[in-house]
Amino acid sequence: MFTAIIISAVTLLVSVSIHLFNISVLADRVIAYHDRVWSKTPVLVFIAISSQLLLAVVFAVAYKAGLFLDLGDFKQPTSSGDIFYFSLTTITTLGLGSIEPTGHLRMLAGVESATGFLLISCSASKVFQTM
Repeated sequence: MFTAIIISAVTLLVSVSIHLFNISVLADRVIAYHDRVWSKTPVLVFIAISSQLLLAVVFAVAYKAGLFLDLGDFKQPTSSGDIFYFSLTTITTLGLGSIEPTGHLRMLAGVESATGFLLISCSASKVFQTM
């Protein structure tokens, strides 16, 4: 359990740092070259969505680490692509339920969902401010 908490906390901190850098520092530098709102907004949306995809990769790597450390498994056989799919549906809070973690990996899924909700809200706020 302690290992799952550490992996969840580290993944949370890395994800939040990456996303905030992307939608703050990177986005501000990129959209500074655009002089019209109608060109800034699509660029910012692209950066935000790309950042969410990157975070899904970060969490997928954390799931693979959890599998390697025997913290849990998935109820059905999963490939790396399946784990990325699960991560993507979890971080967007869509959570289709077609793939389900077991054991302590469930904690990581909960942290990912909460992180995704928070960071999607941050992205929406930034897009609203830019508009």
